[in-house]
Amino acid sequence: MFLNFKSIQIFCGLLFLIIVSACSITTEITQETTISENDTIVDTEAKSVNLSDYLVKPELAFFSIDNTIPEVFQVETNREESNPNSGFRVQIISTQDINEAELVRIEFNKWMDIEIDEYEANAYILFRQPYYKLHVGDFKSRADAIHFGSLLKRKFPDAWVVFDIINPSNITVRRTRN
Repeated sequence: MFLNFKSIQIFCGLLFLIIVSACSITTEITQETTISENDTIVDTEAKSVNLSDYLVKPELAFFSIDNTIPEVFQVETNREESNPNSGFRVQIISTQDINEAELVRIEFNKWMDIEIDEYEANAYILFRQPYYKLHVGDFKSRADAIHFGSLLKRKFPDAWVVFDIINPSNITVRRTRN
């Protein structure tokens, strides 16, 4: 047997001393300080401290933080100088199977002809290794692409707006009803 009776007695004695010393420390602390009903610490030997004086108000916590970008890092962009082919499209599917992408494109074209009469959008299958992606529409404005994407989500719930190079001659616009 590993442990003999003598080592068990020593272990129990040490454990008893640790427990007694830990309890005696907590009694001393609880005897010296108490917390009153109005959140003040009352010390029997010193003056009382009001804890509400040390609360951090959320509206003032980050008041002094400056979130501006330093002038050195600011880049001036001019809309006229940016790429005229930049825009947005709505991605319907991303797959490694070209046949699946083609079937979804056909399904999209049929659905657009039947259900959506306010838009006429082109569908593009793009290969960006290792995926074939079906993008639809050519939008200059993100807001227009988001509106179109919300219509597409009825049939294609995973559709989402992506930044892409668009064909400026085929801008997708919303038709007004007469």
